[in-house]
Amino acid sequence: MRIGINALYLLPGKVGGSETYVRNLVKWLPRAAPSNEYVIFINRESAGVFEGLAPGAKIVECPINATNRAFRILWEQIALPFQAAKHRIDILLSAGMTAPFFSPVPSIVVIYDLQHINQPENFKRWYLLFLKSIIYLSAKRSDGVITLSRKSKEDIERYYNIRPGNIGVTYMASDSEAFYKRSAAEVASVRKKYGLPESFILYIASSLPHKNYIRLLTAFKSVRGTLRGTKLVLIGARDYGHDAIAAKISELGLTDDVILLGWLPFEDIPLIYSASELFVFPSLHEGFGIPVVEAFACGVPVVCSKIEPLVEVAGGAAYLVDPLSPDDMAGGMLKVIMDGPLRERLVRDGLKRAAHFSWEKTASATLSIMSGYLKGRK
Repeated sequence: MRIGINALYLLPGKVGGSETYVRNLVKWLPRAAPSNEYVIFINRESAGVFEGLAPGAKIVECPINATNRAFRILWEQIALPFQAAKHRIDILLSAGMTAPFFSPVPSIVVIYDLQHINQPENFKRWYLLFLKSIIYLSAKRSDGVITLSRKSKEDIERYYNIRPGNIGVTYMASDSEAFYKRSAAEVASVRKKYGLPESFILYIASSLPHKNYIRLLTAFKSVRGTLRGTKLVLIGARDYGHDAIAAKISELGLTDDVILLGWLPFEDIPLIYSASELFVFPSLHEGFGIPVVEAFACGVPVVCSKIEPLVEVAGGAAYLVDPLSPDDMAGGMLKVIMDGPLRERLVRDGLKRAAHFSWEKTASATLSIMSGYLKGRK
């Protein structure tokens, strides 16, 4: 099977979990099925990203910049089908929520979530109309859809009226070769590199509104009143919403207690997880919630939102809180930090839960879905 992977959407360091997804899929598909051939279509900004992940894959750099979203979509609709035919693709997997409406080969689109439907207030009006149109048509015109949780599958069935049999669920995972509990020496080195305090709560997410930073900062102010030496460390792309976060930090008088690190090199992230006292994930909306699993794998206790699909992903291994209540968030963080037996249980259960997910399973399930659609087109 000659598999085409449409990664034209990828902006390294700026698209969050969808970058984690495509990087690991590209890495693990050849391991799961080395006899297949892989062709990866990329933009100019992604040059060099995939060569080390899948040395045997053919990388096709297309003459577009993903920062020019309109032109990227146009190129994807008009030119990519011809590229798929030119490179003799058997099946095309589009990993970034959109796909060609007319494809000469079986086409599968990965839709992470329907935030634009569930939380339309987070989008500008013109962009919301664009998303509703392009994602809907991509889903309806593709031969199949892959998503990352039961919750997202239910949403796609409900809002797009797509048969359940045409929607496959493949979970994400932490990369076991990178995310594991690190040694004291490794932790000490990353503390020194970034000037991290001995005790800190960690949150990793982009600055977008649904990541719920404003309520988290309010909750942390209460935590700081009890745990004077504990800081809050924030990592993630500085996107829309960053100015509001910076303003809230100043308003709450937290300038000396919140450390904003922005986007960091991938190899440092597991070390920072391991150095943290607690990982908090108060998001209001997710397709999967990969940082929760990454924190589990690094042996860090987790406090996260009591929403789907995070409840599904955590599987009882995280302390769940109401993401709309700063008081509940603060109470959860304090309880996990101060209750030794609870911390030990969460760490133990988290390690077990992380082992439940693997990119090898994800790659195998994806190959099985693609094989089924390929047979269905013949």
